[in-house]
Amino acid sequence: MDLRQSYNNNKVRARDAFYKGMYPIIPFIIVLVVIGLELIPLLIGASVYSAVTSNGLSVGGFETTLWALGFAGLSLISLYLISSSIFGLYIVTLPDMTPLKALRSARQLVKRRRWLVMRKMLFMPLAIVVVALIIMVPVVLLITVAASWIFLVFSLVCLVFIHSYLYALYRELINE
Repeated sequence: MDLRQSYNNNKVRARDAFYKGMYPIIPFIIVLVVIGLELIPLLIGASVYSAVTSNGLSVGGFETTLWALGFAGLSLISLYLISSSIFGLYIVTLPDMTPLKALRSARQLVKRRRWLVMRKMLFMPLAIVVVALIIMVPVVLLITVAASWIFLVFSLVCLVFIHSYLYALYRELINE
């Protein structure tokens, strides 16, 4: 709620966040469960690929490549499903919105733009990994004692960045 108000240039008070921030928690959790279910193809692909490679079932590079392509295909299915549902998390927090209506609205929001949304969603973790390498490698090499604390702060900043990035993408899709 606070991010939505900030993007609309409304004044956000701590009292409003405390009293009004908890009302959509159950619908939010339901949409989150749906997203978890959409991750099942990724989980299956990762489990099968891990079992195949760790148990030596793929003998050569060609077989390993085939299993990796299967894993990539299942990962792509999960990404395809999540590319709309992730915006359902923002939509479900609107007043008088049910989880099913939010998921349908999110699907309509990315209709005919799903590949663009998927590309932008894939850019985010790539950018975070690059920034993490730039920040954390020197920290681990030079300031080893503080590395765990700096990693914690970096993780919290990443959480805020991810949320802001996805919400800005959501707003961009609405305004198009």
